[in-house]
Amino acid sequence: MVVGLPSIHYEKEICEGCIFGKFHRLPFSQSSWRAKAPLELVHADICGPTHTPSFNNKRYFILFVDDFSRMMWVYFLEQKLEAFSVFKQFKAFGENQSGHNLKVLRTDRGGEFTSNEFSEYCKSNGIKRELTARYTPQQNGVAE
Repeated sequence: MVVGLPSIHYEKEICEGCIFGKFHRLPFSQSSWRAKAPLELVHADICGPTHTPSFNNKRYFILFVDDFSRMMWVYFLEQKLEAFSVFKQFKAFGENQSGHNLKVLRTDRGGEFTSNEFSEYCKSNGIKRELTARYTPQQNGVAE
């Protein structure tokens, strides 16, 4: 149809990018395990930075969700670095109010949750850590 256009010869192979582009994820099955007591399993996640800061100029928030009662606690943060100190506050408050100890904490692999200080605190207090696999927010869907 066009005069003078060179013909393009290509090999009939599928490139690696095309193969990865056609991959799809299978749906995640519903977890059959649910907590049987308050604070037996707590889901946590940080959201932010938000476009509009709060009245106290806080652009992040951390959410804790109890798997047994689905009760939620929200704490507002100026920086993600505050996550560890806020977790300690939450743990003390939750254990004091419920009379139960926090046993399992499920989070993503954010740097605020994987620091050595955070891990050592959890070990010393007998808190089991469950970290979700990368790029699978479905594994922590309760907090997401």
